[in-house]
Amino acid sequence: MGVDGVNSAESALKAYGDTLSVTANNVANVNTAKFKPTDATMNEGVNGGVYVTLSQSSQEGTDLAKETVDMITTEEGFKANIKSLQTSEEMTKKLIDIVA
Repeated sequence: MGVDGVNSAESALKAYGDTLSVTANNVANVNTAKFKPTDATMNEGVNGGVYVTLSQSSQEGTDLAKETVDMITTEEGFKANIKSLQTSEEMTKKLIDIVA
């Protein structure tokens, strides 16, 4: 994985962190009257990066089923991107061992 791959994984981790914050806020406000949850959408950025756009729902109330699915998806996204960074680190170490 080149530098672009590392940057992509790092920006994805930040985007997943932003998404998790949105989900946490929505869940924390499940009993708040007239609360309109925020939706987080992940987008492809420049050079393979990832960023999040936020939009407020037009409907009041938090859908806990949706938020649960979002949390699971976010967790799996974290795991996948961390694994790609670990693999990049292992490959770099092996390359250094071969060159040295």
